[in-house]
Amino acid sequence: MDAHVQAFAPSPFFRRIEPSPTESLSFHVTAALLSLGARHSDVRQSISDNISAFLNACAHAAESVSRADDDDDPGAVEDATRTATIAIALLGFLDAACAQADFWRSGGRLGLVMRVRDLLSQPFLVAVEAAFSTIRNAHSHDRHVKEWKRSARHYDDIGRPLGAMLLQRSFMRLLVAATSLLVAEEDALRESHILDIVMSGRGLRRPLTARSSEADFRSVELYATVAIDQMNDLESSADFDSLSPAKQGLAFSVKACALIGYLNACTLNDDAADGEVLMAWLEDALGDAAGMADDELAATVLKSMALLCRVSPSYAVNVSRLLPRFIVQSGAKSQMVAVASKSLAFVLQKLSKDAVITTLYTLGNVLSPGNDRPLTNGTGGPDAYDPSQVYGGRHSTGSSISLQISGEEESSIIQGNVVQAICEIAAASRDEKITGLAQSMLAQKIVKLSSHLDARIITGAAALGLSGGQAEFRYLLKRYSTVAHAAVLENREGILHAVSPSHT
Repeated sequence: MDAHVQAFAPSPFFRRIEPSPTESLSFHVTAALLSLGARHSDVRQSISDNISAFLNACAHAAESVSRADDDDDPGAVEDATRTATIAIALLGFLDAACAQADFWRSGGRLGLVMRVRDLLSQPFLVAVEAAFSTIRNAHSHDRHVKEWKRSARHYDDIGRPLGAMLLQRSFMRLLVAATSLLVAEEDALRESHILDIVMSGRGLRRPLTARSSEADFRSVELYATVAIDQMNDLESSADFDSLSPAKQGLAFSVKACALIGYLNACTLNDDAADGEVLMAWLEDALGDAAGMADDELAATVLKSMALLCRVSPSYAVNVSRLLPRFIVQSGAKSQMVAVASKSLAFVLQKLSKDAVITTLYTLGNVLSPGNDRPLTNGTGGPDAYDPSQVYGGRHSTGSSISLQISGEEESSIIQGNVVQAICEIAAASRDEKITGLAQSMLAQKIVKLSSHLDARIITGAAALGLSGGQAEFRYLLKRYSTVAHAAVLENREGILHAVSPSHT
């Protein structure tokens, strides 16, 4: 499975991500050697030496590759297959190294990352891209060339087009693995993604920088530089509109891994990695609709924004404004809205209770029909639970989010996303009064919107009732009784189904 098909899927390292029938022998040999060395310390050094020899051989071979201009020249095709062989061997090695990065100690991992960085030089990556282009376009009847063409087609079909970008993704995954092992424990990384671990706070090294020899300033700075170089390369060379969808996906994955690697560096030492640089990247990515349509990159951006606030709380106010706009204006699918909502809830925990209230009202006003006045603190109707009794009658200071909706279907999707976000924020607050406020806000909107949204509001508010206070729960029951009675008279089956005990 891919690393972020699910919002909180396990990370790329410690397991093989995309097995295929054309998998290089290099992966299986490297994986076996690393596994053997991990279990038997007496052969670890010998295996490490052999891996170094392999990388030296690849580096020597990479220096000799040349770009061919004539796809039909037999010599050009031969050179291309030679270059392709080096690339495939490196790809298999890198994927195996990502899966068992804990074979190396911290210094060895840093050395490995630096060696691979030097090996994947710009001239070599250009030669790799040219080599696979030559193979795909070759008209040779040679059996060996035909096998290469068939293999290239297979990788294209499974969404892993052979070329420089695939190598760069594997390298960036190695960067993620190396930096993550400085942040979190090995056992935790076998089960969860590094972003999930940092967000939960479980499985982190205690204290985070306790092994100072493993996370010294210079090491973190080098890792950060690798991520910066990769981001700069993407920004300067990637014309995403001209790339195939599969190559776009690889490029987005490369960017996601570079962002995680840099975030890890910020987490380890915020002097060695500049949070402002990361925030600028994240804001740019958040505004890129094509990139945010990619599950892996979108989940990385949203969660990294939240986690950067953990490193530097000064970013929390800005992020608490950016994420609601994404939830409302991006048109993202429900899966990404869930990630954004959880990330927003995480950020709001770093801010005051007033910030949580403001955000809830800002989102709640998106649910207001055109002829309905905006929500303000304490305007709950004659039978509503009155939040002003808790918050002293203060009015919401939240700004509205501008919204242009092209039709009822789009409106329903956006408002459903907002309901989801309100419930996530309230649940994460672990505060009875905040939960009651969210319940009251949602309950006021029942029967004012579509039947589908009514059902989502009813079930969402009911779920919050499990963690709310008694007064809030009594109000919710009273409201549901009123709604159910009206639904019986009007024969509104959707609402009756939503308020039934078996559904809620």
